[in-house]
Amino acid sequence: MFTIQHLSFGYPNKDVLQDISITFPKDTMTAIIGPNGCGKSTTLKHLSRALPTKGHITLGNIPLESIPSSDFAKSVSILSQIRDSMIDDFLVKDIVLMGRYPHKTRFGNYTEKDYAIAAKYMNKVGIEHLANEEIQHLSGGELQRVFIAKALTQEPSILLLDEPTNHLDLKHKMGLMNLLQEFKGTVITVLHDIKLAANYCDYIVLMNHGKIVAHGTPQKVLTPELLEAVFEVPFELVM
Repeated sequence: MFTIQHLSFGYPNKDVLQDISITFPKDTMTAIIGPNGCGKSTTLKHLSRALPTKGHITLGNIPLESIPSSDFAKSVSILSQIRDSMIDDFLVKDIVLMGRYPHKTRFGNYTEKDYAIAAKYMNKVGIEHLANEEIQHLSGGELQRVFIAKALTQEPSILLLDEPTNHLDLKHKMGLMNLLQEFKGTVITVLHDIKLAANYCDYIVLMNHGKIVAHGTPQKVLTPELLEAVFEVPFELVM
């Protein structure tokens, strides 16, 4: 599984991560939570290889930078908050199908199996009726569900998700979290919604000021004392 050892990162005028070390448990759903700017998304970017990690992160005891790109793409699916505006005129079904790209042969076409997998996940996230729509015509919530379907269509063993519930209404937030609970693999997700983290996640990583404050089960980490110290607002434990 992913292990981070003594990772620090920053920009010329700002430290973002300060000597963080953690092993993310395998085959569980982990939520990274904390205030804005605490380093949650930056941590995820390091795990996804969007930022350099030389010598600090391993996946299955292999240095992250040593894993061939093709192997990494087959096993790790990434949902970021950045969208490429150049794909605005693509159809929903084409975007979702792109999730199968790592599994294609170099000069091969998508197979019937690839199309079936894409259709399956469009159905699971409730966007099958949008299959022939251009994504530029979608609402924020619909667009988010398209990229969630794309990530799932990749059928990886690891999902890295940055704020996957952004733009989703309550029904689709709960639907997504239920879907992630069913996922047969490892999920590491950045969440702002502490209640969702408490109700759906197996493991919590609490961050503040670029450091890991606490990690463990929701019962261990999501205590009023810890949350009040980090978020600087009152919390009450409701049984």
